[in-house]
Amino acid sequence: MDDRFNIRAFRALVIMATAVATLASVGPAYGQGAVTATPDASQGLRFDPSLSLDPTLPQVGAMPGGLTPAFGQRSLSEGEWRFDFHGYILAPLNAGINSRPNPGFNYYRNQPQPQPGQSKTVLHAPPVVPDDLETFSHTGVVPTTYVQLNFSEGNSVVTGNVSILAKQASVSEGFLEPAQQLGITDVFFSVLPPLGDRVHMQALLGAFTLRYGTAGEYDEGRYGTPLIARISGVGEHVALKTGWRKFTFVLEEGVHGQTNAASSSITPDVSNNFADAGSGGSFVAHVHAGVGYTYGGTGGMMGLHFLRAFSQDDRNGTSSPDGRIDVYAWDLRLNMGRFGHFYGATSYVDALQARSVSRIISVLNTQGGKGLMDNYLGPQSGGTGQLLIWGGQYDLSIGRLVSYPVPFSGDGPDLFVSLFCMGTHAWSTDKWSTYQSIDPNSQDSRLKFDKVMKMKFGIEATYSMLSWLAASVRFDRVDPNLDDTRYSFSVLSPKIIFHTGWQSTDQLVLQYSHWFNGPLTTVRVREPPVEDVTVVPDGDMVSLSARMWW
Repeated sequence: MDDRFNIRAFRALVIMATAVATLASVGPAYGQGAVTATPDASQGLRFDPSLSLDPTLPQVGAMPGGLTPAFGQRSLSEGEWRFDFHGYILAPLNAGINSRPNPGFNYYRNQPQPQPGQSKTVLHAPPVVPDDLETFSHTGVVPTTYVQLNFSEGNSVVTGNVSILAKQASVSEGFLEPAQQLGITDVFFSVLPPLGDRVHMQALLGAFTLRYGTAGEYDEGRYGTPLIARISGVGEHVALKTGWRKFTFVLEEGVHGQTNAASSSITPDVSNNFADAGSGGSFVAHVHAGVGYTYGGTGGMMGLHFLRAFSQDDRNGTSSPDGRIDVYAWDLRLNMGRFGHFYGATSYVDALQARSVSRIISVLNTQGGKGLMDNYLGPQSGGTGQLLIWGGQYDLSIGRLVSYPVPFSGDGPDLFVSLFCMGTHAWSTDKWSTYQSIDPNSQDSRLKFDKVMKMKFGIEATYSMLSWLAASVRFDRVDPNLDDTRYSFSVLSPKIIFHTGWQSTDQLVLQYSHWFNGPLTTVRVREPPVEDVTVVPDGDMVSLSARMWW
């Protein structure tokens, strides 16, 4: 019954997509539904929201201060062909600070002692801290190298888009990591047909990434983690929008697949990002519906989402069962004018034998079904289990609030405040598993997966005092298991920010972070990364990072 449902749903979505694609395709809608005007019966559709984040926007968390970079401009007429080049650069120097441990001693029962010829203080680059992107402990406090260059050519109707991405700079590496030099990542066409004021049809065709559940208005939020899912593959995405009075109705659908899959003959290593031969060729079919409302300069958008990722590939082992990951979600986005921006979402993830589902889908930054097993469901679950995910973010500009009714355009002193949180609750057939790196008979060797609740929250405030100077402070609290606070930690991160103008698109950030670690705060080490409770996390970090976007 489940196989028939998979095939029928897949065929239905393909037929729908083909029919719509013959009528029109689209260019990316920058941002996520910023209010431009109030639609009414005479004006037609003026509010143009989106349920997903534009594929060309960087896959990084929010920058301090809540800046809103605008990437790219579309031609104004069908006859005007325009070449556009835009991008984002983040280049950090990070140094973790720690004390040298005495070999052979248990770190939380004995004081570390240096050996002859060794300094007591050690410096780590990159820092050894609990901030791995795929784990729930990720906060985004540690800046990481990221470069994205976007190129496009087209007119007001059709546009071709290409993105080049790297997560390392070769000149700064101690060894070459080919998997971090991602190269050409997105290649897709977009077309926006002139269908009139009442109907707006969009579609993307090619290879690109969609992100649902991003907490920021123009980015992935403070945690850099989509709360619903990230889809990366080749396929199509179509959105149909129409307006009636102050309402906007949105319907989206899409189908993604892959152009390759790891064979059993491939050797997993750091050069191929540990290609997983246990994952088969996978597909994602998804549908979304939303309704928006605008009033004056404010507006809101509520969406419903369903995604199914599945694999029915016999090449990943004759005894391997077919796997799937279903995601059911709803979200709410409010653009409240001078009262700020709010986003909240809740999603329910139902995984069945998801080990065979590939990295085509990412839930909470994990890589496919195996990532879900490693981080939430347990290595003995086979990829079967459920996750309840919730989270939100609220951003407020005090300068914009107090200057009302005079418009505030960011050309003066401002205090920008962000509140953010995220939580998960997991149900798994894997009750307990052991750390691979320590004695399985140790009392601290077992890691629980079933009925585990995780929670994290934070606050960041940035004060722009001068046209060239701002100060920021951020606090994060992370509880990987609310029933065992030994794994918990907090982070305090003050920053000094230099830029060339009130509204400039550049930053030089000097940051210090201090971790208040618990006795079992865990970090991931080695390649591929594994959690090791015996490793002493760094307590401090100093960072100098340069950022620019255009």
